[in-house]
Amino acid sequence: MSASRWLGAMMVGGAIVAAVPHPGFAQPAAKAAEQCFLADDVNGFNAPNDHTLYIRVGVSDVYRLDLMSDCQGLRFREGIGLERTPASSWICSPLDATVVYRETGMPERCPVTAIHKLTKAEVGALPKRDRP
Repeated sequence: MSASRWLGAMMVGGAIVAAVPHPGFAQPAAKAAEQCFLADDVNGFNAPNDHTLYIRVGVSDVYRLDLMSDCQGLRFREGIGLERTPASSWICSPLDATVVYRETGMPERCPVTAIHKLTKAEVGALPKRDRP
């Protein structure tokens, strides 16, 4: 088995489904947990451009992932994955996940440089076309 797992929101037959769950370890410390999310809880995404990704976690949480460089064609993808370190199901820092998608059959990997949990006001301020 690979050192990383393919997790996150995937588009299958027109419906978003979560990838196979991976047993997690204990939740991170409470202070850090405010910005943390379980990879298994990602259930939607939208990329308004090739270097920003918004993901929906659970019912109402939205996170913005800033990517290291432009990931050509990301905004046109119907499915993405979060490749994460194998030590935990929790994603708390940019080092914990890499965005992965297929472009002409080859997997493209986009390192994450920042993760920000949006407030309700920030989610409300997003244009509807950009919301996950």
